[in-house]
Amino acid sequence: MKGSADVPELGVVSGYLFKLMRGAIGCTQVDLAERLGVDDTTIQGWESGRRPLSALRAVDVSRLGQRLMMMGAPPVATAMLPSAIDADGFLTTAVRAGSSVIPLSQNPLASSVHRRGFVSLVTWPFTGVVPSMVRHLPMPKARGPVADRPQLSKVMRQSFFDQMLTSADLAGNNQKLLRRQATYLLAFDQREESANWLMCEHRRTAARSVDERDLPSGILSRTASLATARKGDLDPVRHFIQDTLSNTDQTLASLTYWAYWLGEIADTYADDGAMIKLGANAWSGRHLIEHLITHLDDPRNAEMNIHSLLCLVMARKGLLESDANLRQRTRLALEGAETAELGRHARTELDNLRFATQLAGR
Repeated sequence: MKGSADVPELGVVSGYLFKLMRGAIGCTQVDLAERLGVDDTTIQGWESGRRPLSALRAVDVSRLGQRLMMMGAPPVATAMLPSAIDADGFLTTAVRAGSSVIPLSQNPLASSVHRRGFVSLVTWPFTGVVPSMVRHLPMPKARGPVADRPQLSKVMRQSFFDQMLTSADLAGNNQKLLRRQATYLLAFDQREESANWLMCEHRRTAARSVDERDLPSGILSRTASLATARKGDLDPVRHFIQDTLSNTDQTLASLTYWAYWLGEIADTYADDGAMIKLGANAWSGRHLIEHLITHLDDPRNAEMNIHSLLCLVMARKGLLESDANLRQRTRLALEGAETAELGRHARTELDNLRFATQLAGR
């Protein structure tokens, strides 16, 4: 589907986040409008995305967040508002382009290595999964049914994923960051053509990362294998674990990327190579282990999480040795991680993890 410049500036993600903040404050649209000194149609426009918050100046967005926080909106939600506006800008660019080529210098997929917080906002309209930092916020009361996520039309959704396919193919082998980040987002596309593309991408990147010991290619292969796992095929992840991650440097690169993804590395990097090289010693593993022990029962990602937890415990031995509470929570998580779906290799690693956790307490 070709792009269209007629697509309006989208404001659905920031608008929905704004609605959740209103719910946390406990105001109706009319009440909040009065307290902010604006017309209630302005509140309606912000929440629906028809009047995007991105139209406000940055200083006005900051002031709006401060006023909402003073009214009782959680600080974590107001702090997310600029990122939600950025997510809307990302969606607008992709939807407008559709299958048309975006010049590399203007493609937001190629500007920096994305983190979980930003991507969770971008994918919110497709998954309905509320970003974890605001998952506790109540929906405001309404007279009629309330949408469970930011709303994009079917045509807009298709245009977005058309752009991901176009960007991934355009990147080829030279623009690994662009290709990897488009690959990740294609995992949320339900169309068969994207599922087929992802399988081909896994085969291509797995061969390159093993043959070349190219660390950014390893991260790309990691993304492709996890994307196919989201579609229900676990074999690519198993091959990635036993082949690519048999290399120590690839393992460290994978852990470093995951720490960055979760926000444990403060700096932002322009590409995966810089992130792997400069961020390798900038993380302790604390955020990562906390994440992993709460995701060992994820049916699609359990085997990668088990393997990564084992590698993390070996690479950062002080994590469990210095924290009795963390050791106990890790033991409990490991007890509940045994499922019929785990492959033989994962079961062996699970046993090794239990042994390593026992040793750490002695």
